[in-house]
Amino acid sequence: MANNSGGFNDAFARLHVSEKPIEGKQITTTTISSHSPTSYRDVTQLFRQACQGLDVGQLVKDPNFTLFEAVGALEIMDPKMDSGLLKPGEDDTPSELYQPVLPEEIIGIMDQLLSSEMSWHDGAALSQTVFTCLYIDNLLSLNPSSLEEAKFNLPPSETHQPGSPTYQLLHIVLRAYCVGLIKCCERVNLQILAEHTYEEEDFVTQTYNVSLLDFITVAEINKLLVSAIEYVDSTAAPWPNNIKMALKARLAFRKLFLTELSRDVKEMVDKRSNWDGCITLLSTIGITRNLGIAVPSVFSIAVQRKLASTVPPRPIVQIPFEEAFTIVSRLCKDAKEILRVLTYSGATNLMTFFLRFTARKPQPSTYVRSLLQTLFFSNHVALGRMQISHILLEDVKELCLPADDLFDPRNELSEMPSDTRFQIHQRMKWFVERAGNSYITLYRTICQNRSRLRRNLCHLIVDWDALQIECEEIDGELQQLIKEEPVLHNDNISYAFSLSSWVYHYKLRQMEWIIFLGFELEVYLPHEFAGMYWYLQYFLRTRLQHLERIRHFVHPGVAVDSPLAATRSKECIASAQDIANAQATVNFTLLEAAALQELCSAMIFLYTALARLGLVKTPPQPYSTDVMRYELRMKPFLTIGCPDVVPFEDFKALVDNPDIEVRFSMKPYWSRE
Repeated sequence: MANNSGGFNDAFARLHVSEKPIEGKQITTTTISSHSPTSYRDVTQLFRQACQGLDVGQLVKDPNFTLFEAVGALEIMDPKMDSGLLKPGEDDTPSELYQPVLPEEIIGIMDQLLSSEMSWHDGAALSQTVFTCLYIDNLLSLNPSSLEEAKFNLPPSETHQPGSPTYQLLHIVLRAYCVGLIKCCERVNLQILAEHTYEEEDFVTQTYNVSLLDFITVAEINKLLVSAIEYVDSTAAPWPNNIKMALKARLAFRKLFLTELSRDVKEMVDKRSNWDGCITLLSTIGITRNLGIAVPSVFSIAVQRKLASTVPPRPIVQIPFEEAFTIVSRLCKDAKEILRVLTYSGATNLMTFFLRFTARKPQPSTYVRSLLQTLFFSNHVALGRMQISHILLEDVKELCLPADDLFDPRNELSEMPSDTRFQIHQRMKWFVERAGNSYITLYRTICQNRSRLRRNLCHLIVDWDALQIECEEIDGELQQLIKEEPVLHNDNISYAFSLSSWVYHYKLRQMEWIIFLGFELEVYLPHEFAGMYWYLQYFLRTRLQHLERIRHFVHPGVAVDSPLAATRSKECIASAQDIANAQATVNFTLLEAAALQELCSAMIFLYTALARLGLVKTPPQPYSTDVMRYELRMKPFLTIGCPDVVPFEDFKALVDNPDIEVRFSMKPYWSRE
């Protein structure tokens, strides 16, 4: 490329503001203000001429203007970057906090706080929701370390004398509700931080160095809430019964809600939850919604200037009460629903529950999905009382029904390295440790939001593919140890390969989920639907063939000439119920895969017909080709050993099959005038 920097330098030299006008050319001047004699030259044309002398990609930069100066120039006096900038007429001095005198106003503030809390659950930051309440700010401003210090620091007024109903309304009722709400936020934050979540994808855990009453126990706050309820119910509160009912319902809900959020897994297993009580109280809150009077002045964006944040103040987020009521009601119902996993009824049922629950629309809240992760596996215990190895091996049994000798408890008793039982136990122990990590990760991944689920599955299948190869080697060694007899299947002599078959089945399912989620998340364009449904059908057909092979090997017992048959423990022998369960599981999985395959076939024909009718058109894509787009869609599967990725030419020929005849029985109706 030719170097035009010389022409640029000449043109740039003419841009000095002190330059005198060139003879024969009129220079445009612009007066900024009638009160200022200063005038400026219009250098637009000269600047354009100078830019024409630049090469493509050539950068003009003053060596003295560093990145620090550039960022400083962006931040200073920029309302989007400068957190200390005050607009004209804006006052940074906090106004005097309004002190309500009516119980209806307290009800309104409580409902506004509930809306702010649910806005936080819905993805907004605390700085935009709960922390914008001036009463919450007043409680937390002195960083209280005890319940006695967690009180409102308000100036005295004529309407709020100590002992008066208005004073008690504020300092007993509203204070107890605010303290309980802050503690609820702390418990939710701790729960979400304890599990695998992704910051700011669907939840913001940042507290801006504000302590959410960490040093105050839940029991103390519950006593405070009970005292507030007793005061509202006493004769000292001169309010109508409907007002008392509304206040008591909100205080009682906050107490029950905090109690449920504070339970650990052991308490959930040993005690019955009281989410039903929360749902009942929510109905009362909904009925008394119209009694409240909103007080917008107790929420201010100016509070954000006091927080330890690197971003400027952002708008207050407070969803309507009706929407907040729906969110909190769904949260309580979902939290009650996930406790069903503690009633364990088989590994297959457990996986089905996870898949169906997390696929709900709208998706369960981040807190509920985090709690589901904790219930499944926490402190090296699954479902509060089981070992993860038990669920893992039962999952293998339900699908593949491996040889009885692999699960004999007597294998653990052997300590002689040359003993067959010792060698079997070592290999099964390796399988539990290796596959157990992948198994737990899969369950935790299912609890993520749908976009993150698809992204993580693209990485997980690589791990499961490597696990399959490793398990094939272990299967080969176990065949020799138990003297497994080969079985004739499809005119070929083959072995069960139980462990690797189970891994391969799960890998295929994850590959199917990736494509299903591509449709759900609208990753694919309409003109790609026929091709992606074909690929989904390809995975389903592969899994069907694999399930047929598994079903062929699901049989009772092992070969009679096994060297361990004489000393086999009765506990390890598959019962008639175990055999029936395995056969039922395989048959159901076969039926499900076959139904999905037929539905995919129908969708392929549908979109093929729509494409040939011109109802689904390919949009102009000047920067991509069909080959590039196909490689992009197949990128998650390119490193997978089995099944192989179909070459693009074969894929194109199969999807655009001209042998598919499309008949339009409705054509006479379309052609009517």
